[in-house]
Amino acid sequence: MIQYLASIATQGCIFSIVALGLNVIWGWAGDLDLAFYGYLATGVYMAMVTSIGRLPPPTEYILGWHLPFPAAALIAIGSVILLASCVGAVALRRLRAVYFAITTLSAVLMLQTFVSDYTPLFNGYNGLYGMPQPFNDTLRLSPEVYPFFFLAFCAGILGGVFVVLERLSASPFGRALRAVREDEQAAAAFGRNVYGLKFTAYALGAALAGLGGALLAASQGAFNPAGWPPDETLDLYVAIFVGGMGNPRGVILGVFLVIVLLQEAVRFLPIVTANPSFPAATGEILIGLMVLVVIRYRINGLLPDLHSTDTVPPRRGAGLRVERGEAVG
Repeated sequence: MIQYLASIATQGCIFSIVALGLNVIWGWAGDLDLAFYGYLATGVYMAMVTSIGRLPPPTEYILGWHLPFPAAALIAIGSVILLASCVGAVALRRLRAVYFAITTLSAVLMLQTFVSDYTPLFNGYNGLYGMPQPFNDTLRLSPEVYPFFFLAFCAGILGGVFVVLERLSASPFGRALRAVREDEQAAAAFGRNVYGLKFTAYALGAALAGLGGALLAASQGAFNPAGWPPDETLDLYVAIFVGGMGNPRGVILGVFLVIVLLQEAVRFLPIVTANPSFPAATGEILIGLMVLVVIRYRINGLLPDLHSTDTVPPRRGAGLRVERGEAVG
């Protein structure tokens, strides 16, 4: 049981890193990116093909290197940044709101189709397996002890990412991103490079997705195209919204509530139907109800972003009211 708890805590740390990356793109810059889970998947694949070596036929994939985990993770992050830069250079130049979202969704669907159908890239629909445990060739830890080491490793990386993003959040870069999110034209009028800020945020968020992908590859040991359906991205958005959009603390809280606690809890529900998808469907229903409750009672999330103008409560009596056909302040 304790190993199971360590496993889900590790998943929580990994997806917190990924959600923090998405929060930079959506919570700070205000861009609804539906290609984000594709960046996570790219990080997983690149970490695996650069570290698992060659597997026996009929498995096919490029590279087949046997690099140590730090080198594989850096290659994964670099590959994701390159991919996101190609998407962002096109989508961020002129597209906003729903048009940006549709473009990024199209990009991830093309990526998933290409990965699935082109076997020599990442072994097609069968995917990859055999990711070695990071650092265990040197540490020689037992199967009972290693999960706790890897949990501590992921928690340490999450802590480092959190500290960096907390500082960025209050920095001129973070404030400039929020200014762009609130009003691009006003930010540009004050000399802000809107495209440059959004592109930097997009690359930073994608880099965190690549880092999370490398850790996820090491945690799961196997991956295929069925592991990144579009609804996985929506779960990340729900976690950010519930926890507090723009607030790194809220993002981590939302991940552990939505992706870890809620989705794991439904596994223990009593089976009341023969439908095998009952637990997963129940989880999605509960997530929807949670969103409705947050919209009703905590529209800014459980831990609102203190740097956002949306979280400032209106002054009593402020605003305009109409009396006898006149606007009165």
